[in-house]
Amino acid sequence: MKKGLFQIVLLVAIADPSVAGRFQQEKIYTVSEVSVKPQPVKGLDDFQKRWSREGKYPEKALKEQVQGVVYIEFIVNRDGTITDAAVKSGVGSGCDEAALKSFKEVSKEPWKPGLRKGESVKVKMVLPYFFRIVKR
Repeated sequence: MKKGLFQIVLLVAIADPSVAGRFQQEKIYTVSEVSVKPQPVKGLDDFQKRWSREGKYPEKALKEQVQGVVYIEFIVNRDGTITDAAVKSGVGSGCDEAALKSFKEVSKEPWKPGLRKGESVKVKMVLPYFFRIVKR
C-alpha cells in the first residue's frame, strides 16, 4: 500500500510544472549534461595562467620533492559565481591546500554559466592544478 501511495505523490509532483521548474533550477549538472560549458569571462587560458601565478609551491613539498596533480571540484552557479570549491584528489605535503587557496582567490571573478536547453544551470566542474619541480 505504501508503494502505491509513493508513486501517486511522485506523479503529482512531476506533473506540476512549478515543481518541475524548481527542480531543474536546483539540480546540479555535470559538464557532459550541458550544451554550453561554463567558462571564465576572460577565457579558461587566462584563468589558468592567473591561477598558476597565484599559487605557491609549498616549502614542504619542495623539500620532499613532491610532484603531481591536485584536482579542484567546484560548482558554477546559474549567475556565474563559484561555490563549494574543494580538493577532489590531491598529492599532500601542502600542495592540496595551496591549489585550493589560489583557486579561491582567482575564482572571485564570475564565470559565464553553463547552459542547458538555452537556460543557465548549476554545473559541477573539476580542474587540475599541476605541481612540477623544474631543475634549471
